[in-house]
Amino acid sequence: MSGPPFESSTPIVIACAAAAGIAGFVWTRVQTKLWLAVAAVAVVAGVAALLADRFAVTDREFLEALFPRLAAAAERQEIDTVLAAIDPDIRPVREEARRVLAQVKPKEVRITRLKVSVDRAKQPPEAVADLIVRVTGNLLEPAGGQGTGLAEVRVLLHKKNGEWLVRDAEADQARPGQP
Repeated sequence: MSGPPFESSTPIVIACAAAAGIAGFVWTRVQTKLWLAVAAVAVVAGVAALLADRFAVTDREFLEALFPRLAAAAERQEIDTVLAAIDPDIRPVREEARRVLAQVKPKEVRITRLKVSVDRAKQPPEAVADLIVRVTGNLLEPAGGQGTGLAEVRVLLHKKNGEWLVRDAEADQARPGQP
């Protein structure tokens, strides 16, 4: 699985800060320009890693941010926003999403667990998102009516024309206390 060299700059920044601190300490003892240069390079490398992490968004990071935005759109009844994230060529999934959102009319949608894995080796790249979602609104099952339900959702996505789109989704009722 290829991709970016790192998802988080924290370990790199910590290593660079430690190297700069050690080089700075040695420089204060021996007063040679080499140790000052090593400290400066370590600081520059740490700042560069921090900036790269800040401005470069990996596919996994993008998808982790996508699902809370879709949950907020569902709460606001913005069905078109949710449907825009679904591949237009896969009509059954789009129609099912439209039907469920119209029936449930969610008042609150909260993602309580989100795990995303991306496989860039496949063409087109694919991803799987496993979520546990708490929805308050009209329940479809078991008895219907207003209430709150937990759903364990598995979403399959693929990258099409540079955009991540939902290709399939499966939902099962989740029991409270499940890991």
